[in-house]
Amino acid sequence: MQSIFLNDPKLPKGPRFYLRALAILALIGLQLGVFFLLYQEEKSKQSQEVQATDPPRQVTATAPPPPQALSIKDPDMQDLLNDYFGPLPQVLAKDKKAYKSLYPVKGIYLGSGKDLEAGLELASTTEVNAFVIDVKESWGLTYKSQVPLAQEMGADSGTIDLPATFARCHEAGVKVIARLVCFKDEVMPQARPDLCIQDKDGKLLYYPLEGGLAFADPYNPEVWAYLLDIAREVVVMGADEIQFDYVRFPTGSPESGADPSFARVEEKIPKQYAINRFLETARIEIQEKLGVPISADLFSIVMSSEVDGQLIGQNWSTIGLTGIDCICPMIYPSHYANASLGSQGNGVGSYIGRDFFPAPDTEPYAVIENAIIDGERASKQAGYTRLRPWLQAFTASWLPQGYFIEYGGGQIRQQIDAVYAAGYGEWLLWDADYSYPQDAFMSQAEAQVQESQQAQASQAQAQELASEQASESAALAELGGEGQPVFPVATAPLGQGH
Repeated sequence: MQSIFLNDPKLPKGPRFYLRALAILALIGLQLGVFFLLYQEEKSKQSQEVQATDPPRQVTATAPPPPQALSIKDPDMQDLLNDYFGPLPQVLAKDKKAYKSLYPVKGIYLGSGKDLEAGLELASTTEVNAFVIDVKESWGLTYKSQVPLAQEMGADSGTIDLPATFARCHEAGVKVIARLVCFKDEVMPQARPDLCIQDKDGKLLYYPLEGGLAFADPYNPEVWAYLLDIAREVVVMGADEIQFDYVRFPTGSPESGADPSFARVEEKIPKQYAINRFLETARIEIQEKLGVPISADLFSIVMSSEVDGQLIGQNWSTIGLTGIDCICPMIYPSHYANASLGSQGNGVGSYIGRDFFPAPDTEPYAVIENAIIDGERASKQAGYTRLRPWLQAFTASWLPQGYFIEYGGGQIRQQIDAVYAAGYGEWLLWDADYSYPQDAFMSQAEAQVQESQQAQASQAQAQELASEQASESAALAELGGEGQPVFPVATAPLGQGH
């Protein structure tokens, strides 16, 4: 083409020059295009060779991080707990159920519901609005259960119709708190001793201060699973709340003097972490997955004695941070040490809160007031759960003369008033005979007025507490670090009771 067209002598000299230049540029562009195509082909071959030798990359969704224990800030302890107990159960946000607290609970203990009608009559005219009903005692379940381990052990010998009992309470507008005795178990040591506290030789340990009974092992997740299965079952039957009692290790030393086989575990994971871990597991399985609140009964002495709390695994400063709905310290005046040398006596008496009590049972208002003061250094922490104290509705006639008084309506009312004066709005009464004098209670109309006043006081108290916490945080920031609360050690020994 070049010889025929560009050198055509008939073309003028000017156009012939421009056409020749365009042709040269076209040839250069063609060569560059060829080089580019060859480069792309080589690059593609190299990419295919790499893909042939490398494993294929899989795109997966990022798994959510495992839930962390709310009551534990130490990452090393978190790791130890995960290694020993496994990670906390997962629950996706879409599967969480918002539970409804029963607040304010003004309840009475009715055992297995033997005196249900008398309780309902009392609730129909007074401020009483909740019953604590046994679903599992130390001797077994109060109803016929479908839980496999309960059937295997023969623990389901009870005859109470729980669904009918719960329904009868609901018809009357009364809430039902299902009391579930945890680690004090008389059936399990006989049927499944491997799940109970033993010495290194595999022999069961019996505890004189616990009535000579053996205990289920609070470090054993299989025991936890059994308790949670029972809780799930009674939730289906209609329970409005699950209350764990005896959620602790046994008091005192075993009769044989031998060390429990979990002694080595305890060196790494102190008892309090096992109890907290159980409650946090229950919080997820029952409170978050089923939408039913969890509460736990505690010895009142742990409010003032961190040492005593460590012995039984109930650490007051952290157990209220496990996320359960509320904790129920058993503030029975009769259970604090008196100055006698007889029953419940230490020859001195007890320091509680701001005061000293040689005969605590004789001063019901002051003991409740001071016990709550003892616990406030921990219970006022940010994120700490509600308090719902157990109060004494029985006469401790086993105490020496001069160290106890008759508990009637007046003495019960004094304790309730002390709870209200301290800024708390709910309580439970314990009497193993289920006998509660009517003059201990307000009428329903009086209670409504009181609750309104209490709500206003609680709001003011919350604002004051938030202000105090903000001031403390600012002061700590100026000091360049966080402080750790120090809790006093009480002189009173652990009392008996649930």
